[in-house]
Amino acid sequence: MDPLQVPLWKFLCQGLHNTWLRRIAYGRETFVLPFDNIGTTVFIAELVAQLRTRNVDLDKLAAFKSRAAGQFVNLEATQHMAKEVAQLMQSWLPSQPAADNASQQRILELEAELAKVKSENTQAPPTTTETPGTASTPIARALQGQPSASTSFGPSCLLVSPGSVNPWFVENQPSSLTETQYKKWLKDLKLPPHKQETLEKQLEKVATWWNNQHDDAVKTIQRASVAMGIDPCKHKNASTDGIVLKVMTVAMLMNS
Repeated sequence: MDPLQVPLWKFLCQGLHNTWLRRIAYGRETFVLPFDNIGTTVFIAELVAQLRTRNVDLDKLAAFKSRAAGQFVNLEATQHMAKEVAQLMQSWLPSQPAADNASQQRILELEAELAKVKSENTQAPPTTTETPGTASTPIARALQGQPSASTSFGPSCLLVSPGSVNPWFVENQPSSLTETQYKKWLKDLKLPPHKQETLEKQLEKVATWWNNQHDDAVKTIQRASVAMGIDPCKHKNASTDGIVLKVMTVAMLMNS
C-alpha cells in the first residue's frame, strides 16, 4: 500500500476517529500529531479528553500563568507551561540513591567471595588444615587485619571491580562483544608468544570456572566489566557472557 494513500482514520486509535473525522467533516480546524509508542498515545488521548471534559482552555491557562509569573504573554507561553508539567511528572519518579565507590567496591568483593564459595562447594573439600588465627579467604583476612596472600591468576578476580577503569582497555577495547570481533581484536593485538601462552592457560581456567557458576554471577560480571571500562551499550549486542569474560581476561593480562 502506498503510504501516501493510507486513510487518516488508520492512525487514530480507540475510536478517536469518530470524534476527529466528524470535526473535519464540519470544516473545523484539526491537527494530527503521531506517536511511536502506544503508551504515549493513550496518555495524551486521555489527557486531552480530561481537559475537554473539564472545559480547560490551554491557551487561556498558559496566558494566565505567564501574567502571574510576570512574563510576556506570547506564543511560547503554552510551551513553558508544558515544560513545567513535565518537570512535575519527573518528580514522581522514584529516587535511587547512588552508592559511593567504597560501598560499590565492597558489594562486588562480597559477591565475588560468594561466587567463589559456591564454586568450591561443587568440588571436593580441601584436605589441608587452616592454621589457627589465619583466615583462608581474602575477605576474612581483611576483616582480621591480615595481609592479602599473593596468588597467581584466579578467575574469581574477574568478579571484583577495580578501583578505577583500566586505561589501556578503555582505549583498546573491541568494537563489539561478538565472537568475530573478539577474534579480530585479539589478532590485531599481536601478543608476544609468552603472553599468548599465558592467555591460553588463563582462558582455560576461566572457562572451567564459569561453567560452575550460578546464574546470578552474570549480573556481577556485567557490573565488574563496566567498572573495568567496557561500554555498557555493548552488553546489549554481546554474543555470550563468555566473550565478556575473555575480553576482561585479556585486559587484565595486558595491564599486568
